[in-house]
Amino acid sequence: MRATFNGGLTINPGGMQEQQLKVSFDIVKDVSSSANTATIELWNLSESHRNSVGKELDEITLEAGYMPPAGMSGPGALDFRRNESGIFVLDQGQVSTGSGGNVGILFKGAIRDVEHKRQGANIVTRISCGDGDKAIRKAKLSKSYPKGTPVKDVVEDLYKELEKEGVKRGEWKFPDDMKQEFKRPYATCARCYRELDTIGRGHGFYWNLQNQTMEIIPGDGYVGQVVLIAPETGMIDTPAITDNGVRVSCLLNPEIRPNRRVQVRSGIIDMNADGGMYRVSQASYRGDNFGGDFSVEVVGESVKGGKVDQGIR
Repeated sequence: MRATFNGGLTINPGGMQEQQLKVSFDIVKDVSSSANTATIELWNLSESHRNSVGKELDEITLEAGYMPPAGMSGPGALDFRRNESGIFVLDQGQVSTGSGGNVGILFKGAIRDVEHKRQGANIVTRISCGDGDKAIRKAKLSKSYPKGTPVKDVVEDLYKELEKEGVKRGEWKFPDDMKQEFKRPYATCARCYRELDTIGRGHGFYWNLQNQTMEIIPGDGYVGQVVLIAPETGMIDTPAITDNGVRVSCLLNPEIRPNRRVQVRSGIIDMNADGGMYRVSQASYRGDNFGGDFSVEVVGESVKGGKVDQGIR
C-alpha cells in the first residue's frame, strides 16, 4: 500500500522494503455527484513527514491491492497488463475475475483536514479527503446560450472549467433518448457542479467524479467492463438480496468501481438480475496493511434487459 502527497512525500514507496509504516483506509464512492470520501490513517510518521503531509486542498493518492508473486513467468504464468486507469489486471478478456490479484489507485483527491493524535505509544495521523474537492469548490461558469444549443455543448463547457481545477475526462455515456437541445435560451451563473446536477436531473443522467475523473452514465445505464464476484474470486460470506439489487463483499479489487458492473455468482442463493449482473451504485473499500484482508463492499442495482433497476415504482 502506498500513499503519495503532492509535496513529494511518499509513504511506503515499494520495492524490497522489509518494514512498512502502518496505513489504514476507509473509502466510500458512489454514482451521485456528491464527492467521494476517504479517511486515511498513518502510524508513527517522523516529525518531518508529519509536516510534509500537506494542508487543505493539497492532493493525495492512495494505491493498494494484491500483487502477483515476483518473477512470475513462463508456461502457466498469469498475464497482467495495465488498463486505461493504470490498474494491473488479469488479461482475460471482457470479464475480469481478479483471481490473480491486482493493484491500482483506490483514491485520488484533495485533503480536507489533517490531525495528529497520540494513541498509547503511537502517533496516528488521520487525513480526511474528498474526491475533486478543489474543482467542486472553485469551478464556476457564467455564460448565456441561445435557443437550440446542444445539451452536450453546455456540459462540455462546464467540464472545461472543472478541468482547470485538475479534473480529467473519463467515459461519458448519455441516455439514448435524451433531448439533444435546449428548447429555450439557457444561462449558467453558478458553480459548475450545481449546473451539472440541474442538467443531469432534467435529462436523465448521472455525472460524478471518480479519482478526479469526470464520468457520465444514463440513469439506467453503465460504462466499462464487468468484474466477476464469486467464491473462487474472493467473495466474502453470502450476498444479501435487496429490493432492487444486491449487497456483497469481496477481497479488494480496484476494478470494482461505481458506474460499472459486477457479475455475482453464488451457489447458495439465486440472484435477482439477468445473469447475476449489477451496476455498482456504491463501493466501500477498507483495509489495514498490518492486519486482515483488504476488502470492498458493493451495493449493486439489478441489470435486467440491459437496463438498471433504479427501484422507482
